[in-house]
Amino acid sequence: MAEEINIKELKEQHREYAELIGVNNLMLLSKRYGGTNIYIPKVDELLKNQRYVKIINEFNGDNIKYLARKYKVSERTVYRLVKELINEMKSKPFEEQISIFDRNL
Repeated sequence: MAEEINIKELKEQHREYAELIGVNNLMLLSKRYGGTNIYIPKVDELLKNQRYVKIINEFNGDNIKYLARKYKVSERTVYRLVKELINEMKSKPFEEQISIFDRNL
């Protein structure tokens, strides 16, 4: 980096950031977003997609309430996430079901 700065040379209000992410990363952040307002999401928001993937993977066709409680989301959220899977399950033939197009009857 062209400009070097020591953490002690920073204003008090900026030192906390530098202590957390390092002076060089603070400089990069400043060069990229300096003078603008940025929103830092809560950890829960960052992990939301990971949690949603787990819900989809654990869905078995009959555990919406359980998944909602386990992952602390609404049943509606679970339903929205697995709706496509439910539709696939409904359109899938039963194991012993014969198709009307089956010629080997």
